[in-house]
Amino acid sequence: MNSLWPIVIGGILPAIFWGVTAIFQKQSATSATGSAVYLIAFGAACVAAGLIAALIWRPAPWTAEGLGFAAISGACFAVGTGLISFALFAYGVPVAKLAPIWSCNVLVTLAIAALFLGEASELNMVKLAAGTLLILSGALLVSSA
Repeated sequence: MNSLWPIVIGGILPAIFWGVTAIFQKQSATSATGSAVYLIAFGAACVAAGLIAALIWRPAPWTAEGLGFAAISGACFAVGTGLISFALFAYGVPVAKLAPIWSCNVLVTLAIAALFLGEASELNMVKLAAGTLLILSGALLVSSA
């Protein structure tokens, strides 16, 4: 398999879909859909996607530990998504102002992966520092405009 495919499948395509997700989340908020209703509809779509994926992709074992981690992941995602929806709905903040701040989530992921998952040895610290500065600079530039 070409080494580019994992980057396309696990990086580029999710970035595109998450970008489109933000636009529809803003449209939902401007259509007077509050955070709770948004999360219910969003969750139902996730359930449907999970059922379809279970039919298409190869079967994988279900473990209590794996399900627990998945549930925690979903809860964290739901809280973050709910807060975004609330900010869009209650305050009418432009999605274009919030989206650059969301890019900082990679810094949280990197810190957790490095410190708690032991992946620090796989990181180039110079590139990490440069990338961190660029991400923070971009978020500050766009969100303060």
